[in-house]
Amino acid sequence: MRRLFFVASILLVWMGGITGCKMAGSANGSDSLAVDSFKYAFADSMLHCNIVADVPQGDDSLAVGVRAYVNAQLDSLSSVHAFDASRSAGYGGDLTDGQALVDFYGKLNVDSMRAMQSPDGGAPEFQCSYDVAIRLAAQNERYVTYSVDQYVYGGGAHGSAVSYCVNILKSSGRVLGATVDAAQLEAIQPLLLHGVTTYINAQGQKITEDEALKLLFIDKGIIPLPAHAPYLAADGLHFVYQQYEIGPYAMGMVSFTLPYDKVKPYMTAEALQLLEAGAADAAK
Repeated sequence: MRRLFFVASILLVWMGGITGCKMAGSANGSDSLAVDSFKYAFADSMLHCNIVADVPQGDDSLAVGVRAYVNAQLDSLSSVHAFDASRSAGYGGDLTDGQALVDFYGKLNVDSMRAMQSPDGGAPEFQCSYDVAIRLAAQNERYVTYSVDQYVYGGGAHGSAVSYCVNILKSSGRVLGATVDAAQLEAIQPLLLHGVTTYINAQGQKITEDEALKLLFIDKGIIPLPAHAPYLAADGLHFVYQQYEIGPYAMGMVSFTLPYDKVKPYMTAEALQLLEAGAADAAK
């Protein structure tokens, strides 16, 4: 596999998102979630830090749930966890103050990256970067889709990236959980393998499914479900695997979409109910 796979994917983070969160239909009217975008930016000769977050106002369950989600992601992705995985960055201020929110995590990450650059308090030895974008990617009458993209470089041969999307239910502000039934993992293997092979071939490689399987870092030939649940979109169920999750670094983030007419038999009851409710609404 060529390292070009990952280089290209990193560039896509800041051109619209590695995961390519697809528009799941636009919601118009009073039920649409409105957000404000807040930014933190810092740069000098040895470090840059950029954070962008879409934060809604209001006190309804959706706005409250989305704000809590944005805060939780900024916390879990903070570079302080490189020093202490159990530590919570812990913004405890007013979550409706989006600027205070991104400023808190921006300054926190600048300080922790500085400490990593020069743990003895001396001059920095290498350039560092920390970039996070948490954006409203799509919405329809039933849910909003948020994308999370991160790229961090703290020295070494290359940086690290994270990219995923979630559906957040408009009725409750709760993040939709599992969308694929884990008990169906073996049964869904042919679809997963086809998706992985399609992704690899789209990068310029022409290989068979058997050849693709041999490239993966998996146990007993079973492709696991992604660490972040596949998310609902207009064109199907989107799967995104993180770096090293099922393959080498050079493979990038394996991603593909399974059409609903093929993946429905393997979906959870909650995801199916949400999907079918949308189909019923569209038929009215």
